[in-house]
Amino acid sequence: MENYPWNVWTPIGYGAVKGVFLGLLAGWCAVLSLRVGRAACRREDGGAARFAGLVFGGGLLGGVVPGSVRDFMGAPQPRTLYYFDGPRPESEWYWRPLLSEWLTYTVLPALGCAVLLTVGALVSARSSRRASVGWAVPALVAAGLLVLPHYAAAGLPTPEGNGDHVNESASAGLVVLATGLGLLVSAWVAWSRRRRSIGRSGPYPSHRAGEPPSAH
Repeated sequence: MENYPWNVWTPIGYGAVKGVFLGLLAGWCAVLSLRVGRAACRREDGGAARFAGLVFGGGLLGGVVPGSVRDFMGAPQPRTLYYFDGPRPESEWYWRPLLSEWLTYTVLPALGCAVLLTVGALVSARSSRRASVGWAVPALVAAGLLVLPHYAAAGLPTPEGNGDHVNESASAGLVVLATGLGLLVSAWVAWSRRRRSIGRSGPYPSHRAGEPPSAH
């Protein structure tokens, strides 16, 4: 960091925003997988296993595909493992080096996130307050993004260098703040819709008129 003071928190900011968008993509892939396979999930035998499998498969697919397309269709882009090895012919890159970087920086993170997504989906499906997750999760992520610039730059060198490098940190901060505000607005919209739906349906929407609400 002392050698590159203009990178005070630029990679952290862009990485966080990239993670948010890839997380949204993985979540939507999981939702689409559930909708395609919802008939199978309605069966009582093995329903939880099918549900978890569809969420995990959709989330893993959404996490692996973008990085795989970048790795295998683009020019060689070593990240960490082979970054300091020096130039190598493309014939040597498109085998062990590429596969090791793909497994380390694309497959493993996508696998971990798919597991977390599946656990969260199972907990939400069994929760009596699962509707609140629709606005609580983006609200928490938005709050994290809004405070990220301050804490990411704390204790690190002051941005120095030419104007372009200083502007890179400023532009990264604006991207992070804009993403956080967008998520905060979406969380507010989801919360307001939920409140309106509760107001229209009443406290016990599932029981008929004249009948007491069931225990379920």
